[in-house]
Amino acid sequence: MSQKTERRDASAGNGVTSHKVGVADIAEKADVSIGTVSNYLNYPERVSAALKTRIKASIDELGYIPKRRRFPVIASGGNGGDDAQDSPALVGYVMTDIEHTLFTAVFEGIQESCEDQDMQVLGANAYSDRARQSELVEIFIRLGVSGILVSTVHDSHEDIMAARRAGIPIVLIDHSDPPSTAPVCSSLENNVSSGRLAADELIRTGCRKLAFASHSFDYQAIQDRFQGVQNAVRAADVPISLDVIDSNGILFQDGYQIGLQLSGMDRDDLPDGIIAGTDQIAGGIVTAITHENKLHIPEDISIVGTEGSFIPEGSPIPLTTINAPGVEMGRKAMDLLMDEIQNPQTHVHSSVLLEPSLRLRSTTRA
Repeated sequence: MSQKTERRDASAGNGVTSHKVGVADIAEKADVSIGTVSNYLNYPERVSAALKTRIKASIDELGYIPKRRRFPVIASGGNGGDDAQDSPALVGYVMTDIEHTLFTAVFEGIQESCEDQDMQVLGANAYSDRARQSELVEIFIRLGVSGILVSTVHDSHEDIMAARRAGIPIVLIDHSDPPSTAPVCSSLENNVSSGRLAADELIRTGCRKLAFASHSFDYQAIQDRFQGVQNAVRAADVPISLDVIDSNGILFQDGYQIGLQLSGMDRDDLPDGIIAGTDQIAGGIVTAITHENKLHIPEDISIVGTEGSFIPEGSPIPLTTINAPGVEMGRKAMDLLMDEIQNPQTHVHSSVLLEPSLRLRSTTRA
């Protein structure tokens, strides 16, 4: 079966208003996390008065109406019967790691699309573990879901083939397997552009000693972001140095340790611009440097994240980041999955590549 690739700019035109307003739109408008908006709607006692005011103002401005809960009937024939094909009711989503907030944004996009289709989605956390990812895919297969979405930890040939043998469509999110594997749809960010945007901004504002702080280079997204950084350094019209700092992980505490190390270094050895492989790493670096109070951000070190997912209200300094179109990735993945479910004979496998955008805050120079 043939395969095509589609490139889209998630921020172009009026794309944000082409769908019903969702929780992610409220979070973007109020500059808070999706989880904070969810708490406001469901557990308001967990949200501070200041954030309540911001969220309510955003809800009023955007005209958000909470969705009515719907409970579709799952066809008794599972995925294999005609009724299930005509009225799919349940899809499974395997996310890389629920602590990695990009994937909660993806989940929000999937949920919005499912509710529009009178469907439900079951989400499961792989904890960045390849074996657990495969186990979860197998569980969804045994449940007879109508389709599976995977924010994959690694290349997924075995999981793809397992779903195919069961006759269940599967779509990859933020990952595309090599051409040698079975054709499969994917919805992903242009992570090469993400890395290049981050590095270009640092170079534009005078940084000349860059460092890429990350781990897990077997993740396609991390590889691509580093490739984008390298491209920016090579294209610069002034000499730029580039080092790699191994964060030993991709979460907040890993970045915090880097921040502590940087705070104890000689000034001559410091990078003046850091691109973090994830926003959690970036947030940890910013927090540690602020707590140690030996360096100043952005005067001594500028820092850019690459996902647009770090919780702004939890950072001592608002983080400049690359907005990853996580919610849109989830929506597009569901579009691809629904087309394969509803049109199995004519469906053409395709990849939707979404462009990121730069979000300037306070961890970079003006």
